[in-house]
Amino acid sequence: MEKVDILLATYNGVKYIREQIDSILNQTHIEFRLLISDDGSTDGTREVLNEYQQKDNRIKIFMQESNLGVVKNFEFLLKKVEANYY
Repeated sequence: MEKVDILLATYNGVKYIREQIDSILNQTHIEFRLLISDDGSTDGTREVLNEYQQKDNRIKIFMQESNLGVVKNFEFLLKKVEANYY
């Protein structure tokens, strides 16, 4: 089974982040890494991300110190891709 990297950029998304991550974790394809870059959230998103990272070793979190903006945040994640598919 091919390994896949899933990229998720976040910013102040506490309202929906659990639903998004749960949906990804419940897919039938299990050979993946979930790479999440948080762009300086201040609403509790980071706490939720840390909780999920401790529960599932397929999740890798990157916490940005300053707000990169949506484009640079995704570009950051693209540089972390190791799988053939993302």
